[in-house]
Amino acid sequence: MRRQVAELAAVLNAPFTGDGSAVVTGAATDSRAVHPGDLFVALPGARVDGHCFLEQVAAHGAAAALVSQPVDLALPQIVVPITQTALQTLARHERAHADYRLLALTGSIGKTTTKEMLITLLGSAFPVGFTRGNRNSEIGFPAELCSQKAGIRWMVAELGMSHAGELDRLGAIARPDALLYTVVAPVHLEFFPSVDAIAEAKAELIPHLRSDGVLLLNAADPRVAAFDRRFDGRVVRYGRPGADLWLDRFHPEGLLGSSFVLHTPGGELAIRLPLPGRHQAENLLAAAAAALTLEVPAKQVAAAAASLEPAPRRGVVHRLGHGIVVVDDSYNASPHAMARVLEMLQDTPGRRVAVLGEMLELGPAAPEMHRRVGEQAGRSADVVIAVGPLHATALAEGAGERCLRAVPDAAAALELLRTAVQPGDVVLVKGSRGIGLDTVVDELLEEWR
Repeated sequence: MRRQVAELAAVLNAPFTGDGSAVVTGAATDSRAVHPGDLFVALPGARVDGHCFLEQVAAHGAAAALVSQPVDLALPQIVVPITQTALQTLARHERAHADYRLLALTGSIGKTTTKEMLITLLGSAFPVGFTRGNRNSEIGFPAELCSQKAGIRWMVAELGMSHAGELDRLGAIARPDALLYTVVAPVHLEFFPSVDAIAEAKAELIPHLRSDGVLLLNAADPRVAAFDRRFDGRVVRYGRPGADLWLDRFHPEGLLGSSFVLHTPGGELAIRLPLPGRHQAENLLAAAAAALTLEVPAKQVAAAAASLEPAPRRGVVHRLGHGIVVVDDSYNASPHAMARVLEMLQDTPGRRVAVLGEMLELGPAAPEMHRRVGEQAGRSADVVIAVGPLHATALAEGAGERCLRAVPDAAAALELLRTAVQPGDVVLVKGSRGIGLDTVVDELLEEWR
């Protein structure tokens, strides 16, 4: 974005105060994240109201603010009834006038890691913009779209949802030229009656895919594979033998990563991936399917794959003193993701310790799902520590004699882990973000480096 305040006000058909010639180059909804030139969007909140921070954002270099109540301040302000709606209108306008193309990706699991891989793979061939972190919501995505730099050829946009209807609204803003699906899995079951209902909500993006665009589907997931009936244009399938792309001759190398071959329309492509686990190889397959479809040369895809590093808190390997290895996968967790990372742990040599936090938003099925994860943990790890206030006991029951103890929170897990870990151990730390197991990793790094 590079627009004058008066231009933005005209798009919104809204009045403004102050200097209409001030130039806006991005958007921010968090006063702590404002950069010079940003349009600060003052959002009302249950605890704090963005309007209270206008002086602060002006001091940090904001070019203007989007407000519902003007404040007596020299900072230019565009006055609208609802600031979130106005931000989405601006994003829709920016997208309609953008000279780059947009690849959207979504799924229940793997989408953030796949996005990060895609940024590297596509970036090996041409300038790429992207959504940062987990800014994939009805607030975060529009702000990211309004903050893209000039000169990019593709924007990689992760789109997420917790309720039906959200992806329909995001799709109307994104209008993707390419749409990639990973996997539909049992997450957000607190808000949906079934996995089929989750799949239906994920499919809301497809009507917004441009008719000359491409739909990339994981053929290994029956629900995702069935989406091909919803789009009349080009469809690329990946994930199982006989599809357009699939993974073969997978050779796990524990925490050092893996090597494998991708079957592609252009022939076999040998890949060396430094990220551990078959699930990461499958994420790479999804990213490679998109990159190759968008005409990144195969040699550049292979070279970019070899340079990949895990996203923060998503499988980062830390080698500490006394031969101890800590795998930080504390960003989030679901039953499917837990199963994948425990498979990875089982392939790793050495004494294996699994610190597993509860999985949130699973609804009535939560106790049984935790028990099943515990059973797999009991087969994959030598020592299990279950963490959480509600369902850690079910996880511990599933792990049986391999479970050292169920504890209520991250602080208790850290205390127990200090006494349980031995030289040469491999320690996996994984749980839903709300359990806070990232603090366990940080404390271990501080103490044992």
